[in-house]
Amino acid sequence: MQRKLNEMLNPKQIDFMLADDKVINLLTGSVRSGKTYVSLLKWAVFVATMPESSEFLMTGKTLTSLKRNCLGLLQDLVGKNFTYSTSQKMGVLFGRKIWLEGANDERAESKIRGMTLAGAYVDELTQIPFDFYSMLLSRLSVKNAKLYATTNPDSPTHWVKEMIIDNEEIEKAIWTFSFDDNEILKKENEDYFNNLKQQYQSMGGVYFERFILGLWVMAEGVIYRQFANNPELFIKDKAVDENGDKINFLIISIGIDYGATKGETEFKATGITSQFKEVWTIDEEKLHGLYAPEQVYQKFVDFYKRVVVDYGKVTHCFADYGALGQVLTYGLNRYLQQNGIPLKVDDCIKGQINDRIYLDCYLFANSRRFILRKCKYLIEAYKLAVWDEKHEDTRLDDGTTPIDDLDASEYSMFPFYDKLMMNIKQF
Repeated sequence: MQRKLNEMLNPKQIDFMLADDKVINLLTGSVRSGKTYVSLLKWAVFVATMPESSEFLMTGKTLTSLKRNCLGLLQDLVGKNFTYSTSQKMGVLFGRKIWLEGANDERAESKIRGMTLAGAYVDELTQIPFDFYSMLLSRLSVKNAKLYATTNPDSPTHWVKEMIIDNEEIEKAIWTFSFDDNEILKKENEDYFNNLKQQYQSMGGVYFERFILGLWVMAEGVIYRQFANNPELFIKDKAVDENGDKINFLIISIGIDYGATKGETEFKATGITSQFKEVWTIDEEKLHGLYAPEQVYQKFVDFYKRVVVDYGKVTHCFADYGALGQVLTYGLNRYLQQNGIPLKVDDCIKGQINDRIYLDCYLFANSRRFILRKCKYLIEAYKLAVWDEKHEDTRLDDGTTPIDDLDASEYSMFPFYDKLMMNIKQF
């Protein structure tokens, strides 16, 4: 077995595979450090050794992220010994039933009440609400039940750090993986290994420290560092490809932030290219001062028509639903219908702000995010955005920086997060 492991795994992974497991087994560290691969390998071994009547749970922030990060990889590892259906939220691993659940908010803990589990696997534990984690521990009531979890580092005050890693009163095993531990990746694809490390270095700050060095550190300073340091790399005069041809966007999406309390309303138009490879901000409009709803609606129609003429069909529109947002959106949809505009405005998918920030930062680092020079308000917003020193992992929003511009832009692109992230895995 040792010889086989030496061929498949690096020394840190081998140590983990051969170690005696505790009730809680947490693998933390950088991206692409091999922690997910080896945790799934050991998870499969663990499940196979438990009674066939046992039931298990695999969970992540969403079923989509769980599928993307884990389910396909587990299938690659064990072949036909694992089958699953995310629509039925169930899988079978070595003949044992595996429940599949997403846990993206505090209400998710109700999904697992009443379960009796012999084991659980959690993808990206820092993305899971504490209430869900607490309920999950109470469900691990079968003899010799164990929890396996992976995570990238987060803030040093995150509950995972305080309640698990630094808690000396619980039975646990903590395994820390660094980017450089993945000797196999470096050997098999050194160019990819070095490029990925360089991309995170260019992002700088918290992303490099957490996702490459594997450190639990506070977020501070400029958020979109790569853009702020080299804006001309990402600002374009025209939406053309490398051959100078006009880009035919696969998706054109408009984001709306009504800004009701500040008297400013933002429209941002985003173009996404074929295969979800590039994201372009192609137009914007800022309404200063207070407007009657009908005036806002007419301004939006003018903006919409301008985008259609210059760039093509608008396929989606997402608006903020805070404060009076839903009321305004209802009125806007009626106005569009009455004026024969073939567009429906949906509520935005806000998600976690840090997920929205991370997507932008990673797209910048991979040279997949561009902004037309005429979009001066968004350009300024990217340059000025900073972390809030008083609140962990929070973007400063005290009126000193133009956050509404960022919100509107993010509303237009965040519904496509998973497809853009899947593309990130490819390029």
